[in-house]
Amino acid sequence: MDHFLYEDNAFKFVLVTIIMGGWAAWMTGKACASTWSRYPTLFIYLTILTAGVRFLHQAPFGGDMFSPHYFVVDFIYIQLIGLLSYRLKLANQMVSRYGWMFQKSGAVGWSARSPVE
Repeated sequence: MDHFLYEDNAFKFVLVTIIMGGWAAWMTGKACASTWSRYPTLFIYLTILTAGVRFLHQAPFGGDMFSPHYFVVDFIYIQLIGLLSYRLKLANQMVSRYGWMFQKSGAVGWSARSPVE
């Protein structure tokens, strides 16, 4: 189980995947929600972003860019961060733009308002 999440150095993993990749995934999720894009579009963008993160592991640090194991680790993390950002932004948009129709339902959801009686 040694080095399950990272190749050779935890600092490189935190810097490239967690901080840089996480920030880019967060911003990608917000951008897709802002333009009302659907999940498949977000999924494609985040998959391309994962390839970019793997490249950043390889180019300056000499990591293995084509390792399926580490690609999946980065892919899962980036997808989760991007999806969380997407849902937060989308829920806020739905409630702020269509407040007469929807209300907040949890942190990442919305529900229809009950009719006024």
